[in-house]
Amino acid sequence: MTSLESLLCNSCGAPLSVPPAANYIKCNHCHTQLHVRRDEGVTFTESIEQLHQTTKALEQHVARLTAQQQTADLDRQWEQRKDDFMITGKHGRKSLPTKTGAMIGGVIIAAFGLIWTVMAFGITASSPFPGTFLFPLFGLVFVGGGIFNAINAAKKASEYEKAHAEYRRERSLLKNQKASQESGSDHE
Repeated sequence: MTSLESLLCNSCGAPLSVPPAANYIKCNHCHTQLHVRRDEGVTFTESIEQLHQTTKALEQHVARLTAQQQTADLDRQWEQRKDDFMITGKHGRKSLPTKTGAMIGGVIIAAFGLIWTVMAFGITASSPFPGTFLFPLFGLVFVGGGIFNAINAAKKASEYEKAHAEYRRERSLLKNQKASQESGSDHE
């Protein structure tokens, strides 16, 4: 003859007689499905529905924490990547590149070069000294440098805009995933 364990229903407190090998039972009084737990000499029952609710709540909490961590990781990666796009001004101040700023900077440098070239040609045109043609060439170097600088800075600004748009898109996807997880958990 098998001895039965005397337990109480976790839901309604009714007395239960449980075979020692049973892992799951149903209370005859409240009809709650129960899980029989045996831990270190203690045997008790737990409502399976409560276990499911607790598990579901933990899953939702972990999903929220994961989404928050993914967003924080993405933000941290963007801040590091954004530094790669920064340009340094003549006084060491860093700023983000813009196409407008690139064009203005290029025009200023090229205009300075043109003014230098015109003035140098005017001064050295009637000079009897050989090699005076080098002074106007400095102006042409400035013009070329201004154009090169404008193209380079505009390219960097364009790359920054693409990277920033990609970052915003990824962040929006993470935000939408989090919102759908939260709205899904509200409906259960």
